[in-house]
Amino acid sequence: MNIKIPILVSSFTARFFLGLIFSSFAGFISWVFFFDGSGIDQNVYYVKQSLVIGIPVGFTVSLMWWNTESSGIMMAAQAVVIILFAISLPLLVVNFSNIDVGTTLLGPSLRVPVVSLGDIFKKMLMGAVLGGNVLASLFFLYRSLFHKEI
Repeated sequence: MNIKIPILVSSFTARFFLGLIFSSFAGFISWVFFFDGSGIDQNVYYVKQSLVIGIPVGFTVSLMWWNTESSGIMMAAQAVVIILFAISLPLLVVNFSNIDVGTTLLGPSLRVPVVSLGDIFKKMLMGAVLGGNVLASLFFLYRSLFHKEI
């Protein structure tokens, strides 16, 4: 029996679940403290929210999947790719998914669409967290299986 397989599975599982927890927390805390969406149009709103969520999520995911046996340049390049992916994926998720929109009465009979900001935030955060961790796990599996770095 190869002793590396249990180490690989346990390392993968621990990094994945801790990456989900810590990157979700980092994205939420960053959004609470640094996001101000007032006075900007819808496209800038999505880009700004994606940056505020994606950068800390990508950075946290990169730290959770950092491999000390790999070269520093390789890990830095991996971190940059993960951060860029964690920034761009929420934009794609929001642009290609349906956002909850309700209507409200304004005045006597005018119905105005109201966009659910919580739904936008939830989808963007989930996209960044899951996408970043899946991409990082693919990098980890590649480096551990083909280059024998755990």
